[in-house]
Amino acid sequence: MKFRSYLASVSLSAMVLVAPTVAQAQDNSGEIIVTAQRRPERLQNVPVSVTAVSSDVLKARGLNDLTQMTLAAPSLQSGADNNFAVRGVGTSAFSSSIESSVAYAQDEVNLTNAGLIYSFFDLAQVEVLNGPQGLLFGRNASAGLLNVSSAKPQLGKTSGQFDLELDRRPTAANNSNGIIARGAVNLPLGDKAALRLAGFNEYQMPLVNFSGALNNGARNELNLRRFGLRASLLFKPSEALTFTVIGDVGQDRGVLGLFDSTYRQLGAGSANLAQLASAGITASPGNITVAGNAGYYRDVDRNGLQAKASYLLDNGIEISNIVAWKGFTRKQQLDTDGTGSNGADFNRSSTSFNQFSNELRIALPGENRLSGQAGIYAFRSTLKEVAQIAGNNYFPSFLLPRYPFCVGATAVAGAGAGVCSVSNGYFLGFDRVVRQTNDGLAAFGQLTYKLTDKLQLIGGARVTQDIVSIRLVQNQQKYFVTFGIVEPGRSERVSNTNFSYKLGAQYNLTRDVMAYGTYGRGYKGPGFNNNAVSASASLAIKPETNENVEIGLKTSWLQRKLIVNLSAFQSNFSNYQIQSFDLSSSSFVTQNAATVKSKGAELTITARPLRGLTISTNATLLDSKFGNFPGAQCYPGQGCTTYNAAGRTTPLAPKFTGTVDVNYEFNSSHAVRPFVGVNFYHRSSMNFTTQPYPGTTFGQSNIWGGTLGLRADNWRASVFCKNCTDQRVPGALGLESGDGNAGIATVTQRFGQNSFRTIGLQLGFNF
Repeated sequence: MKFRSYLASVSLSAMVLVAPTVAQAQDNSGEIIVTAQRRPERLQNVPVSVTAVSSDVLKARGLNDLTQMTLAAPSLQSGADNNFAVRGVGTSAFSSSIESSVAYAQDEVNLTNAGLIYSFFDLAQVEVLNGPQGLLFGRNASAGLLNVSSAKPQLGKTSGQFDLELDRRPTAANNSNGIIARGAVNLPLGDKAALRLAGFNEYQMPLVNFSGALNNGARNELNLRRFGLRASLLFKPSEALTFTVIGDVGQDRGVLGLFDSTYRQLGAGSANLAQLASAGITASPGNITVAGNAGYYRDVDRNGLQAKASYLLDNGIEISNIVAWKGFTRKQQLDTDGTGSNGADFNRSSTSFNQFSNELRIALPGENRLSGQAGIYAFRSTLKEVAQIAGNNYFPSFLLPRYPFCVGATAVAGAGAGVCSVSNGYFLGFDRVVRQTNDGLAAFGQLTYKLTDKLQLIGGARVTQDIVSIRLVQNQQKYFVTFGIVEPGRSERVSNTNFSYKLGAQYNLTRDVMAYGTYGRGYKGPGFNNNAVSASASLAIKPETNENVEIGLKTSWLQRKLIVNLSAFQSNFSNYQIQSFDLSSSSFVTQNAATVKSKGAELTITARPLRGLTISTNATLLDSKFGNFPGAQCYPGQGCTTYNAAGRTTPLAPKFTGTVDVNYEFNSSHAVRPFVGVNFYHRSSMNFTTQPYPGTTFGQSNIWGGTLGLRADNWRASVFCKNCTDQRVPGALGLESGDGNAGIATVTQRFGQNSFRTIGLQLGFNF
């Protein structure tokens, strides 16, 4: 069956328009409500390890995007290029030709490329689901899933809200300032329809200083500008039938936190030493100056439309269909060498990505003895990417047009030795054009059967067929030194059929004490290495699987004033997909590690000992290591090309991470109530790369935050501090590829908004 035909026929026959029904973070009794199993349920009843963060907490702590979300969810870590890991496992790759091991779903639609992800605005809740989540959320998620729910339209209610955040980072470059404005309005359209309009606009000044002079009008946008708009339409012609439509548009400009890398440590003999010295830059952990002469910019434009129709039968069975299209375009450039001279000035790319999905689902009533859901999911994505890395290796300009370099020289037909017979565009470089399609079709189901009022059995399965095709053209431009091989045009196609499953049991000792155990298999489909390093080796990357065992205990005490949840897990990954720097080809490659073993425990404690006082603690204890990885790439200077990384800790896998969040709202007979909050985040040392180079490991992180303010029924004002002690925690550490080509280990660092002390003001108003 052709995927396009299937998608079109299912979508048209269902006549749908979109959007999920998601409960708020708490119900009227104060219970936390999550949608970890695609239906609103009490967190304490869900046999899944979940960290749920409400919209109020996101606003109060100033957690404005996924990188900042890590401060509230210990099992979640972030690295370079918007890569995330859950329980020590993620896809440490900036390649667009493979999907992430940690999936991202917003409003029941799985977004399979990080370029589709917005900053947080007008949300109901963010949930971090730990462990494989492949059965119920569209695409597969072998390591975990970020489940984001936006606020939904409400019938018969006119309401709105506006929030303003003013930021100042006194220890960043030029006392970096920022402003974020968010707003939303809910409008009833008669008694059967409602429209919700939401948006945000953000500007952040650069975090780093710039040294150098730009050439030929190059753009230099080290700042960050982004906005997003979302329109949600709810139409409910009867109690049984519901239609919802969501359309969104957004834009990012600037490279803040992504490409503004600075030099942390220079290896002996680094070719960058003299160039950095001439720009007045000294490599160090505190270095916040970047140089360049070719410019830095990143332009992302996003669009999306999704729709849902659901019908509730008299017997409580719900039939629903969700269809969605999401897409983005991205153009970006960074000065790869980070100096004021032309070492490798140009790292530029243009990317276009579109995905189309359709899910038809049947859900049984949750209160029945037999409950659960089943459905069919179809997916197609298309990717086109044109990219180039190029430069002149710091050679003097007068030497380059001469033989043998012949950079920019006039070629002489039939020329002999000592005369340029070819014109090279740059001394060194690499270029590629990638076209890739990804088709997926899956049938899934998960059921729960109550053997008794206390004991219930869980069973689920999913059959997935993936077909991935790639067309790669590589190194068609001329360089004196070419990275990788010349590939005039290679087409490959790979298909795979996978059976994933989940088995388990849940026992409710009382309404407030529940124990569960599950065993399941997670899966992530095949992909491709978008860099050919051999004319004979296939580009295909094998599918990744995860055999996961988890046990958990969820308890509530003292009339739910004390909640204590504990889970323990062990995951065994096979053919783990990862990216690293290949010394033999002087380029980044994507490959399969043989095995990864991740095990640990998670603890959540929430206490409300006094009226107005809430104390929350989350902790993750983790041991995530490569079980066998004979083809791991060595770091420059290690004295090898590859080695077996067995026993080495995986990237983004600290042994311990914990958070404490204390909030108190003073009792007051007046309409205005004071409140205060303190939060603390601790992370043990963590390495950022596959290679065992000590310089890419960062020691302990200890980040304090706090807020003080006033609240009334319809407004809120506060002052806050994030990273109050100004611990300079990098968002990523990596080995610089230019020196790596010469066998020298040089470390670069990227700082994000979590890396600097931030003080500011928050104002909120609702009606």
